[in-house]
Amino acid sequence: MDISISNLAAKGGITADTIRYYERIGVLPSASRTASGYRVYGDDALERVRFVKGAQSLGLRLDAIRELLDIRDRGGCPCGHTEKLPRER
Repeated sequence: MDISISNLAAKGGITADTIRYYERIGVLPSASRTASGYRVYGDDALERVRFVKGAQSLGLRLDAIRELLDIRDRGGCPCGHTEKLPRER
């Protein structure tokens, strides 16, 4: 199911500008585009936004969150690293 940037922002509790920023810094993968150039996201984008917001609420910075997401995206288990980051924070 495709989600527009405005719907993703509303469901994720953030602004569309924040979503664009997350995309620029690599926290969110680049969105697909419609024929008219509008961004569209899959259901996984909402899960990812919620993960980012949750990690931020624990005090993690976006660079650490991006690192965890990169490990997850490669299919690795960030378990030990995930435990270490909040403790360091």
